[in-house]
Amino acid sequence: MSKRKAASTQGSKNKRKKLSLGLEQVDTSESALECSSKEVTNLVKKLERVFSKNADRKRSVPMKKYMRDQFELFGLYSPARKSITKELLQQKLNSVEIRKLVVLLWAKPEREFQYFALDYLTKHLDVSNDFEANVKCMEHLITTKSWWDTVDALASKMIGQLVKQNPNEGKVLMKEWIDHENMWLRRTALLHQLSYKEETDEEMLFEFCSKRADEKEFFIRKAIGWALREHAWRSGASVKKYLLKNKKTLSTLSFKEASKHLKM
Repeated sequence: MSKRKAASTQGSKNKRKKLSLGLEQVDTSESALECSSKEVTNLVKKLERVFSKNADRKRSVPMKKYMRDQFELFGLYSPARKSITKELLQQKLNSVEIRKLVVLLWAKPEREFQYFALDYLTKHLDVSNDFEANVKCMEHLITTKSWWDTVDALASKMIGQLVKQNPNEGKVLMKEWIDHENMWLRRTALLHQLSYKEETDEEMLFEFCSKRADEKEFFIRKAIGWALREHAWRSGASVKKYLLKNKKTLSTLSFKEASKHLKM
């Protein structure tokens, strides 16, 4: 590792330590269920029953293959899963309980538990408060059982909204994550503005894409192209200018993805 990269990595670690000071510690073990509030405990148990009752093990086989056999699944497609959990999704919890709930669900082997956690966060989590505690929780989710299906939703929906509601702290955090040693946090930094539309910080977007332009990682190259393509729907001229200026440094994949709807 180069001195510059080592220094950057150490700096990121130091910043993360500062960020973690004074935050609640969420136990990620299964035994923590017993220590959770009654509401959280009951909700998890109800989910276990409804998922087990409606499981389709034959359908889970191709679903597992699609996910490269990284996760167990009950075999529930999104419409069916959302239908059988619609009532459970209405249950109200406070912010601390929500964070405990999603971490407990993340520890479950079947991927449907993580999908419900994402649905619950999107519907109920108040991103205008408890910035540090929420970020700590989101970072755990992003870096645990990491794959595009959960990371991209957390990036565009949860982290994106947290940064928008807390721009000063949020932008500092994203500038840390774009240089993070964890690839999924770097991808999150690239994708967190996907839903911003006209509110996109173009300078930051281009800066982040340029920082990661030389990466060989497929998921980073794809994220660069996706982020630029999304911004091009509203600022096609500026994205086109950026692409032409940086064509030699961007990967073929990033350039191709970004220019899909541009006449180039």
